[in-house]
Amino acid sequence: MKKIALLVLSLVAAATVSNAQVCALKSNALALGIGSLNVGAEFSVAPQWTVDLSGMVTIFSPWKNVGGRGEGLYLNGWSGVVEGRYYLCKAFNGHHFGAYGQLARYGKGGNILWVKGMHENAQVASLGVSYGYYFKLNTHWGIDTNVGIGVGLGRSNGNTKFDQWILPTGRAQVSLSYKF
Repeated sequence: MKKIALLVLSLVAAATVSNAQVCALKSNALALGIGSLNVGAEFSVAPQWTVDLSGMVTIFSPWKNVGGRGEGLYLNGWSGVVEGRYYLCKAFNGHHFGAYGQLARYGKGGNILWVKGMHENAQVASLGVSYGYYFKLNTHWGIDTNVGIGVGLGRSNGNTKFDQWILPTGRAQVSLSYKF
């Protein structure tokens, strides 16, 4: 955990000493819709490159009792994403492509898609690629859309190795963004 914190602090420090110093704070409206509190920051590190750091905490999920038997999707936990983005025009404007890494830990879950029996203390580490479009509304405000696909390695029930399952992962976001 200390290594992850050091990595995040290093990325933030690198972004703050850049010549193209611009920061955008944002929140994913899609995640808010499923009961997850989230916040992100995107830092410009070059005219067309940015680093996006975001985190999410799920403390309530409306999907707890899917099917009336207490099964189904009920996830409480956290996730963090680090993504490098390349904008085709300039940072925070138009089309962008990215590569991301994500770590997540969930407290309890039922059968999630085809992963049967994902129960206590599920952990997932994933890598993926993304595509998005940043809609510039005015000088400060914008809407950042983004979809991604990747592969994740996971474990649950306290296993010591990532040998439980490998699964495709995906992500989607529609974030309201305020740029400084």
